[in-house]
Amino acid sequence: MLRRHPVGVGKWSVMCVLVLGGVYLPGTTGPIVAAEPGGEWLAASATQTDATKSQSSPDKWTKPVPLSFALRYTLVSDYVFRGVNYSEYPGEGREKPNHQFTTSVEWDTSSFGALGLVVWFEWYAAQDKLTPSYNGHNQEIDYTLYWKYLIAVLATALETGWIAYTFPPLSGDAHTTYEWYLKLSSDAAELFGAQEAVLNSYLAYYQDLDLARNGSWWEAGVSHPFALADCGLAGTAVLKDITVTPSLVLGVHHRYFDKLGLIDHPMTRLANLNYGLDVSYDLSRALGWPEQYGKVTVGGFLNFSQALHRQLLDDELYGGTTVGFA
Repeated sequence: MLRRHPVGVGKWSVMCVLVLGGVYLPGTTGPIVAAEPGGEWLAASATQTDATKSQSSPDKWTKPVPLSFALRYTLVSDYVFRGVNYSEYPGEGREKPNHQFTTSVEWDTSSFGALGLVVWFEWYAAQDKLTPSYNGHNQEIDYTLYWKYLIAVLATALETGWIAYTFPPLSGDAHTTYEWYLKLSSDAAELFGAQEAVLNSYLAYYQDLDLARNGSWWEAGVSHPFALADCGLAGTAVLKDITVTPSLVLGVHHRYFDKLGLIDHPMTRLANLNYGLDVSYDLSRALGWPEQYGKVTVGGFLNFSQALHRQLLDDELYGGTTVGFA
């Protein structure tokens, strides 16, 4: 739970400054900005550089247009973002559910990278307890425009984008804030030609352009998806279609906590460590659906955010379930 600062800035005022970025590893909650670190796009782009690969396999389906879209629903115990819990009030007791929905569309230009749009919604069952004057449950809606480009020789994706965060319960200048971000995601297995499990990694920088101007957030994350089919279970029913992904993200804040008077002096400090574990089941593969019908996944996740900046953050344990279609 986020502590109130002695100057009297409430939880929702704090939210406008702290919600600065949107990248998260599998299983974490918060706005989805483009792809997850490493991601399917990075791996797919690396394998599609030679057009003859698809031509040599006549049974393999090829997308008729370079346009793709995805939907994802998440039911989670708490909306925790950058170590801050935005869906908990004093005396909450039993957890009130958070419903999160993501829709995205992406156009792969091939030669000039990919362009995409992501819209993310957060719906909290007890929103009236946080903002009694607001007659609704929609806590947040975010819009992201991005461009990303694969640097094939480095097996690294360069990504940059613009994000608009809107908070329906708030009005005036607090209703919306904006940010720009830059991110590098690397696929170590592709880069080094490794067959064994290796870590994918990413570095990201977020610059707020409105409420916390000149304040920024930095992230460094590692993860690796372990497909159980590659771990000796390729012939085992159910388990062969499961992927387990552990992850770790370090967050660092630079001078945006002091922009709203939350800290009485400028500073740059480590903010939190987020430990994640995601378990995903490829339902479409298990049912043998043709690739052109899309991919359906279901799964669960558990995260622990360890606070490194105790003046503003607390440790948070949260988890939930997801259903996705792409």
